[in-house]
Amino acid sequence: MTPVTLRTKLIAVFAALAFLPLVALSLFQYRAAASSVESVLRERAAARASRMQRAVEHVLKVQEGRLLKLADSEPLRAKGCGSRADVPDAVAVTLDTYTREHGDYLQSVTCLAAGGRPALLFKRPDAGAGFILQTDNFITNQMRYDEGVWRQSDPRPLRSPVSEEFYGTALRVTVPIRAAAEGGTAIPVAAALVAEIRLGDVLREADDEDAPDGPARPQIVVLDNKADKVVYHTSGGLNHQSVSAAMPYFPAATRMKDGGSGFDFYDTREGGRRLAYFRQADGLGLSLAATEDYSAAVAPLWRTFLYGLLLALVAQLAGLALLLVAAGRETEDIERVAQGASAIAAGDLEQHVEVSSTAETKGLAARFNQMSEQLRDLIAREAEQRQFASFMRISAMVSHDLKNAIAGLSMLVSNMEKQFHREEFRADAIESLREATEKLKRTVARLSEPAKSLSGEYRINARQTDLVPVIRRVLATHAEPSVPLYDIEARLPDKLVATVEAERIENVLENLVVNALEAMGARGGRLTVEAGRLEGDLVFFSVADTGAGMAKEFIQTRLFRPFSTTKNKGIGLGLFTCKEVVETHGGRLEVESQLGVGTRFRVVLPSRLFHSGERRGLPVKATAPAHGALPRAAE
Repeated sequence: MTPVTLRTKLIAVFAALAFLPLVALSLFQYRAAASSVESVLRERAAARASRMQRAVEHVLKVQEGRLLKLADSEPLRAKGCGSRADVPDAVAVTLDTYTREHGDYLQSVTCLAAGGRPALLFKRPDAGAGFILQTDNFITNQMRYDEGVWRQSDPRPLRSPVSEEFYGTALRVTVPIRAAAEGGTAIPVAAALVAEIRLGDVLREADDEDAPDGPARPQIVVLDNKADKVVYHTSGGLNHQSVSAAMPYFPAATRMKDGGSGFDFYDTREGGRRLAYFRQADGLGLSLAATEDYSAAVAPLWRTFLYGLLLALVAQLAGLALLLVAAGRETEDIERVAQGASAIAAGDLEQHVEVSSTAETKGLAARFNQMSEQLRDLIAREAEQRQFASFMRISAMVSHDLKNAIAGLSMLVSNMEKQFHREEFRADAIESLREATEKLKRTVARLSEPAKSLSGEYRINARQTDLVPVIRRVLATHAEPSVPLYDIEARLPDKLVATVEAERIENVLENLVVNALEAMGARGGRLTVEAGRLEGDLVFFSVADTGAGMAKEFIQTRLFRPFSTTKNKGIGLGLFTCKEVVETHGGRLEVESQLGVGTRFRVVLPSRLFHSGERRGLPVKATAPAHGALPRAAE
């Protein structure tokens, strides 16, 4: 892949600065204008939907008001609807007059006698104008109305659910007829009037009055919320069809049928985009949407946006010509500086960048040369500091081990004054001196093997080891010589095998025992050492004292950090080294302490060898035995 030169980068930057701002400005203007157009379309759609609903409600209110007046007319209140065979003439004349004067949106008017029996029916014929009277041969199961009319206490109209009839969408309105009251006594409903309104005609006339003609004519969509039907659509070919089949591209249908309202965009089958405002038609079980042609409204804005892009392109080409002339004068020196910087980045700190003419590149080259000189000095000082820090850490760790060994020898010497006359003591002392001498030799030898001095940085030589003799040997060397001052309690099994490097674990135990004795100090106390097995192929040994204890904050933040200590003497590497040794063996070092009571350290180790590829570590924390509570402070 060819590297991108500085000339190419400058050209790209200028192109971006010349072209993108103009594109961004044109896009901003387009979006602002489109937002304004969208706002206007939203207002128009919402207003059209509201006007449509008000027009429909007005027609229905007028029809219901007229029907209530008809039910309250003297002939109907006095005569009722009679029976099928005996319909009063005055009632028939009244209904005939009503259908001739107010039959614009009516399909039929039925007068029901008590119990819902049809007595007479004025209906519009299948062909022709006017209404015809029917007084017999009724199909009773086709007489649909709201049966709640017989239980009504007030003369209000009842609307039945919208239905589909052979002529289109119908709405039935039922009103009660009450006989004239005598003496102010309420009379129960004795008859009822049912008007079948041609709702489709009402919707179509309201849409024709509201929407202007034209290619981008707004559309009205009316849906039945329960029947999944298109009750009305401005393009009549979709009327009375299933919504999912006729308008699968109309996502607002689901929200409309669920009783929702709001705005939504949708794409038409013709590839255009429309904005719809939808709302519920109260009291009808219908939802109504008014849509506007969004694509046609924003088309002029899109042409303006394209003209802006063309202008941006012309400006870019003119700027590029000027840029090439100016950039050619600086490219060679800048490339020379870049090559020098690459050499410095690759590690050639002796690199010295030379340039020829302009002040800009001279200043840049001088800064690179200064940087390389400072890097050389910094790297040299850092190497010296790392070597010194490594030596200091190794020396501190070795001196810590020497201190523990010297402490054991000191106890041995102090006991010689009292016990040297005993032959068995002299034999034990000689053996202890031999072991201490070997340990000192190994400790000093670690100075010549610094890689092995850091416990976690080399591969341990672990093998099956019985920890009980190791524990007893440490106690005999470091604790038992101080028996009058300290109570020594050891709870050990007969045998306890772990997979460890014995010398390292013995150093850990020595450090814990010495720390415990130092924590109790001259006032004495009790040293408790115990060991045993745990679940999951694990073993443990613990060292507890009745010293002053440690604060929780110190344990959490400083206890296992190097060079942290609470003692007046010491360098604070003992527990840090112990933790690294234990974790290198696949174990863990636990601690619990209480101020004024004492401290217990517990070492948990694996009791078997790890197989190849097996993960080293302790996934589940072992629980201490019931008798392992912290010892009480010495009286």
